[in-house]
Formats: sequence, C-alpha cells, structure tokens
Amino acid sequence: MTVTFRSLGGPVGALVEGLAVDTEIDSRVIDTLGQGLVDHSVLVFRGQEISASRLVDLGRAFGELEILPEPDRRHRDHREIFNLSNVGPDGELVNFDEPQAVFLRGTQRWHTDSSFREVPCLCTMLYAVEVPAAGGETLFADMYGAYAELMPGLRRSVDDQRLVHSYEFSRANNPGKMDPMSASELAQYPPVSHPWVRNHADGRRSLYMGTHVSHVDGMPLDQGRELIESVLEFATGDRFVYQHVWERNDLVIWDNRSTLHRLVPYDIVNERRVMRRITVAGTAHPE
Repeated sequence: MTVTFRSLGGPVGALVEGLAVDTEIDSRVIDTLGQGLVDHSVLVFRGQEISASRLVDLGRAFGELEILPEPDRRHRDHREIFNLSNVGPDGELVNFDEPQAVFLRGTQRWHTDSSFREVPCLCTMLYAVEVPAAGGETLFADMYGAYAELMPGLRRSVDDQRLVHSYEFSRANNPGKMDPMSASELAQYPPVSHPWVRNHADGRRSLYMGTHVSHVDGMPLDQGRELIESVLEFATGDRFVYQHVWERNDLVIWDNRSTLHRLVPYDIVNERRVMRRITVAGTAHPE
C-alpha cells in the first residue's frame, strides 16, 4: 500500500490517494498520515464508505478521543461521535431556532476545536453522510502562513501574549440563543489560557486563536478585543484560506493546532446536512 498526498493548490490541504480507510490500517500508515497532517494541515479523502464504528477505530489509531460537552448531540451508539446534523432524531429537519440549529449556526464563526480545554485536541475528523445542494462548505485558514506574514509591529503585539479561551463566552456570543451553562458545566470547562503563538515541534510557529477566545490575558478588555479582531481579520484573508466543497462520503482530517475553520452558511431548515465528527485529544502547548 502506497499512500500519496497531492496538493489541492491552496495554502493548506492535500488529497490522500492510495488508501481505503475501511481496510486494515497499521501503525506505519498512521505515521504516514500523521506526517501528512503536519505537512499539509488538512487531509482530504474522497469516496470513502465508513461506518460509525470504523470512524471511531480510525480516530483511536491516532490517539485518545475526546467526548464532546453536549450529550444530546452524541451518536446514539458511539459517544465519541458528535453529530453535526440539522436532522433531528425523528428524521425531520430542525427549526431555525431549535438548539441544534443554533449550535450549527455557531460553527459559521472562525474557530479551532476544543481550544477551551486545558489540553486542546490534536485533530478533527469529519465524515460527510449527507450534503446540501448548495452551501455548507468548510473554510480552513492557514495559521502558519498568517503568522509568517504578520506585519512586524503586529507580530510583536502577539508574541509572548496569552489568550483566554472560554466556552462560556463562546456559547454566550453564539448567533442565536443558547441556554446558559450550568454550574457543573462551568466547573468542567473553566476558562483557560493558551499562548497566542504556538511553537511546533518542527520549529515553525502559528497563531492559535478563534471564537472561543474571550480576551487577551492581562490586557484591558477593549484594547485586547480590538487587537484580536485585527489579527483575526488578517489571518483569515483569502490568500490563507482553502475552501472544501463537500461530496457525500468525503472524510476530512485537519490539524487544529495550525488552522482555523468555519462553516459556510446553507439553507439549514430546508437542506439536509449530516456530518459525523470525532476529535483526537492532543498535548499541552510547548511553552
């Protein structure tokens, strides 16, 4: 089995060829995919028939899997799978203001998964079961490239700064009403502080930020929010972004340590979009 990576021509992203993920995947293949993830940040597999149990097996081959906070959106047979779907348990499309739809609309903001955890995740795997006729693409922004091209003054402003990531802040600022977090949820997911610039094992540096960020640690709130928005606007400019147009049975794996992503809006109350997501736990930021 020879696994190859073909660049998709953007700042990030490679098409993985020569591998069917429903077959046996040994440690050598996982090492190859892991290096491909480091090199390309986003890996795309086309035409893969993957059962829910097989998706979990693939994720576990990369490492320990996270359990997402919202129990009502977990797969009924595999709690490691998070259902990113606008289809309810009854098979009907959700209403625009239902919690399920509100949560999905929140993913239209630039974010990196699980940054609100003390130890954020390594990567996310998203599998397309059903896709809408229009919209619903996913955008990925290259945080290596964005950091490298920051103007010197702006780079000095973010170097050595820390950002506070808060799940409570993220939910409270979702585009649609979400229930306040309970006391137990707040205790389980308190605000955490991460370096704004992440140092990677290969010596490269990337921005680490997104929707879960509430403020710059130790900086006046208004000043910090202005700086965050300025850097985010620059870092998500077109030259740093790859757009993935989903096809049924696509699998996309992305490195959350070096990318931001967001959902492109679609007709959430009329077009079915059913995606299965798992996240692989990561390690602490190198300081």
